[in-house]
Amino acid sequence: MPRPGAILRYKDFRFEDGTTGDKYFIVLNRTEIDSDCLVLKTTSQEIRYGAVNQGCNPDKKVFYIPTGNVNCFKLNTFVQLPQIIEISVGELLKGTLSTKIIKEVDCLSAPHFKELKDCLEKFKNDIALKHWKSIF
Repeated sequence: MPRPGAILRYKDFRFEDGTTGDKYFIVLNRTEIDSDCLVLKTTSQEIRYGAVNQGCNPDKKVFYIPTGNVNCFKLNTFVQLPQIIEISVGELLKGTLSTKIIKEVDCLSAPHFKELKDCLEKFKNDIALKHWKSIF
């Protein structure tokens, strides 16, 4: 099971516009057999966010990771806050064991993950209580 701070690559993810491609997610909670994996989406679409500072940008609802700070992110990367997504353990196991659709490709450093969680805390009112309890 992925650990908090792990970066998952979801191969051939279907985007809202119908196209497919690799999508990266950051794991927020310790995942057990009987719990869902809670993740945040990332994007490299800079045009959505304009000028932002490295790290937490609560006014833009994004955590910015510039190129070079995490090995698997080859472009400037924006962690989209506070939209938390649930991935079931069944989907994780199916994706990692049989088809390699979902694969852990990297992990945020402990300081980066702490910064991300500190930023996410600013959105407490936007996060479901069950998710909050699993993350914090």
